Amino acid sequence: MLDAISTWGRNLKRPRLFVFALALAAALLVTLVIWPRQNAVTRFEDPYGFSFLGRSLAEGHGFPQLTHPELPTMRRAPLYPGVIALLYLVGGPHTILVRLLQCFLAAGTATLAFAIGRRVFSQEVGLLAGILCAFHPMVLRYVPDIQVENLLTFLMTLMVWCGVRFVQKPSVSTGIALGAAGALGALVKGVLVVCPPIFAACWLFRQWRRGQPLTLVPVLAIAATMGVVIFPWTARNYKVTGGHFVLISANAGGEFLRGYVFAQPKYFLLQKAPYVDGENEANQMEVDLFKSKNLVWERDETETERVLSEAAKVKLKADPPAFVRKCVIGLFAFWYELTSRANSLLVGGLALGAWALAIFGWRRARRQNRELWPLFQPILTLNLLYAAILALGRYSAPTIPTLMVLAAWGVFCLLDRSASLSSRA
Repeated sequence: MLDAISTWGRNLKRPRLFVFALALAAALLVTLVIWPRQNAVTRFEDPYGFSFLGRSLAEGHGFPQLTHPELPTMRRAPLYPGVIALLYLVGGPHTILVRLLQCFLAAGTATLAFAIGRRVFSQEVGLLAGILCAFHPMVLRYVPDIQVENLLTFLMTLMVWCGVRFVQKPSVSTGIALGAAGALGALVKGVLVVCPPIFAACWLFRQWRRGQPLTLVPVLAIAATMGVVIFPWTARNYKVTGGHFVLISANAGGEFLRGYVFAQPKYFLLQKAPYVDGENEANQMEVDLFKSKNLVWERDETETERVLSEAAKVKLKADPPAFVRKCVIGLFAFWYELTSRANSLLVGGLALGAWALAIFGWRRARRQNRELWPLFQPILTLNLLYAAILALGRYSAPTIPTLMVLAAWGVFCLLDRSASLSSRA
């Protein structure tokens, strides 16, 4: 079986085009045929207001708050609404344009998974990784919906690919590419901003452990590029908030507090739905907090950010063991807490299987002196960061393509071991 798969993979002409076309077909099928008819996930046209923001930008009204359109927002990163605005300027305010673009982004994500697998392992591993990515439900889930995960997943996978190239050939150009991919991903969702700096630190540590020269120029290229890409938006936030520093987006304090709600047994044991009961409880928690201070929840973004940040600091200082407990639960909830028990069990089971294969492949890679840390590092970085703040299953979506590369390698290692055991028998 292994020989047959390997032969097919090696002999396939234009494998990149094959993966792209297969993933595009799957995304179009889900978007145009399956999604309008399915009942497994509740469908909303614009659940988080991104289409509204894109339309406002296209009409020249800037980035407004959802509840107070006359005021500028700091709650959202700019790139995803900016892409929507560009589509609306070209073709009018039709959400189908966003969905179609996201079909191509999903195909591009699968193609990047193929490219990573081929560069790190082999063409056959890359093909399997691309196919797994093309049909993974967490990749397809956000294609037909107006949410950031699709674009964020594409940019994070691009960042991982740039990181692999950087490790193989550290230079100013590969550093610029890595910094740009990471910064653009951060402008979709701010949490991604920590990945390139941690990657750079890991690479420097690797160089030091090997006794190799600590070449700082490529690392500085990463930092400089991220600064150039992100700084204009930070300057905009400083101006509209009247002198407050907001790197990309606000509401970290609110997310931190909500993490305690979703870390309750009734949610991580799937006794109640996190995205229905959990969201309602978290909202009520914030409403009660503001009411206790004689304030109105979400009356003003600057006030909301100040109150929630102060409450988060008080909570952390008052009960450190509760924070540790929340982090431990979040490490696992990050991979499965979704809208329903069935969805959570499906995605959690796939994640568990993928991690088992990835760990099996990692053990084989160590014996072969293959470097897998550029793939594990961004996955674990997001996992740990979300565990400390707010861990929900949807936040694992950007890590899935990279995890599929590791799982594909694990599949080939498992098949190779089975073939070896059979030949010995």
